[in-house]
Amino acid sequence: MEDIQKDYLLPLNEKKIAILDSVSSNFSTIEQIWLSGYFWGLSRSGKNKSPIKNVIENEFVVTILSASQTGNARELSKLLYEKCKLTHIKANLVNAFDYQFKKINKEKIFIIITSTQGEGEPPEEALDLYNFLMSKKAPKLNNFYYSVFGLGDSSYNLFCQSGKDFDKKLCELGGIRLLDRVDADIEYIEIAKKWCDDILKKINTLFKSKNNTIDGNILGEEKSVSSIVNYTKEKPFFAKLCINKKITGRHSIRDIRHIEIDITNSGIIYKPGDVLGIWYENDPCLIKEFLELLNIKEDTLVKFNKEDKSIFNLLKNNFELTVNNIHVVSSYAKLSNSKTLQNIVLDKKKLKLYADKVSIINMIREYPIKENNLCILEILRPMIPRLYSISSSLSEVENEIHITVRVLKHFHQGKIYLGGASGYLAHRVEEDDILKIFVVENNHFRLPTDNNMPIIMICAGTGIAPFRAFMQERDFQNAKGKNWLFFGNPSFTEDFLYQIEWQRYFKKGLLTNIDLAWSRDQKNKIYVQDKIREKGNKIWNWIKEGAYIYICGDASNMAKGVESAFLDIFIQYDNMDLVQAKKFLNNLRIEKRYQRDLY
Repeated sequence: MEDIQKDYLLPLNEKKIAILDSVSSNFSTIEQIWLSGYFWGLSRSGKNKSPIKNVIENEFVVTILSASQTGNARELSKLLYEKCKLTHIKANLVNAFDYQFKKINKEKIFIIITSTQGEGEPPEEALDLYNFLMSKKAPKLNNFYYSVFGLGDSSYNLFCQSGKDFDKKLCELGGIRLLDRVDADIEYIEIAKKWCDDILKKINTLFKSKNNTIDGNILGEEKSVSSIVNYTKEKPFFAKLCINKKITGRHSIRDIRHIEIDITNSGIIYKPGDVLGIWYENDPCLIKEFLELLNIKEDTLVKFNKEDKSIFNLLKNNFELTVNNIHVVSSYAKLSNSKTLQNIVLDKKKLKLYADKVSIINMIREYPIKENNLCILEILRPMIPRLYSISSSLSEVENEIHITVRVLKHFHQGKIYLGGASGYLAHRVEEDDILKIFVVENNHFRLPTDNNMPIIMICAGTGIAPFRAFMQERDFQNAKGKNWLFFGNPSFTEDFLYQIEWQRYFKKGLLTNIDLAWSRDQKNKIYVQDKIREKGNKIWNWIKEGAYIYICGDASNMAKGVESAFLDIFIQYDNMDLVQAKKFLNNLRIEKRYQRDLY
């Protein structure tokens, strides 16, 4: 009896244990978990022959690639993945940041859901795949079926450009479209649900035509999304505002706020680099002015989502009133029948400039509607939550989330108009008021897993937010790696955000170097890219030591200037030409040592 028990407790002899030990160390935790299930399944089947090769060679696996910037593509990818599971279609859900893009020609069914950022660029986490596909190294894609779902904002000129680029290139390389590409605007939910259903039908048809079985699970399958507690923009957490503090000086040209939010009992988990979504309400004074210009009474009832609502409350919670764009201007030109506005619309450059400079309410003031005023609701865009980089580490602040918010302002005829969300957070909510929030993962902006690695943090303005979180985390972890901050803003005396904290880190030795660029403290403007070039030799030495580089801030100006400065450093200190320098920078991206969080 004891021998039988011994056999069950330790059925392997010493030789087999040695073999097991020698190979198990090479597997990740996820791979070890999968192997335990694999051997269990092997024992149940009563066969000694491995079924893995058969699965890989003879059955299709759907790869769903999420290329997200603000989380929408990630959520839609999870939705499609869950639908695949429910219909017993084998699927792998992969973040573009983790995708082994050089093996893309091994795929059979490839679904990419991608957002677009900046000037028609792919999201940061998909840059490696994008650059590879656009290069001469891109492989031919034989027997490769694919579909692209693009997410974007039609107020931008290059609407869904990333999706368009992926779709065109995959086709050029030999891919076969399962469905035509979808270019979805900010109201994408219903379109996305139908697309998911259509994709599943196409995949099932393809499976049947290839005589493949589609039951069971697949290697590398992620944990069911439905089993994870997760707050989303559709189901936010109701959190309490704790602190709202102005952190720029009284003479600063900028009003920047430090906001602390209580998340006690929420179960919310976030990491340094993540983003906080916040729902806001439009300014009641702005709404009243809006309705007066349109000659509409505040209590006018309007049918919305099959309910009667007052137009005042509808504008307060459901429509964008502060950010104008080319589509709203174009639609309003027709509605107002203004010849002047219609002429502006005919010139793309003038249209873009007008939309950027003139707010919606001032457009209505300049070119009033004479009749059918309620038609304004047909051209307004739906309200969407604003996203802010989290400026705290959960390790340090525990039941709180901190954000750093610049209050947007514009002036018209002596009146000040504030940004929708920033004005709401700065002036219309008070301590203990409730905010509707949710966390968006930002896996393409993460600290190195090795705490001994040096990091270089580059930012301007509120771009400093995630780096405050980084330092709190490195301090908590007692990280030994060196830390270097480059920070730019207009003035040292008025705009040095979190100055006392950075000085404390520097005195403690956690912050190894700090370089500051003040654009208005001297005759010639100085920016962070100027400081980077100035310290080029030392930066190059850090890079050779394995430093990770992080950039947070404006996508159109600061980020481009910083990238140019790094290319100059590579050329100057390693005798590269421009092509080699760009290749070196791209390799840093692939190694996740050059990460950007841009807006």
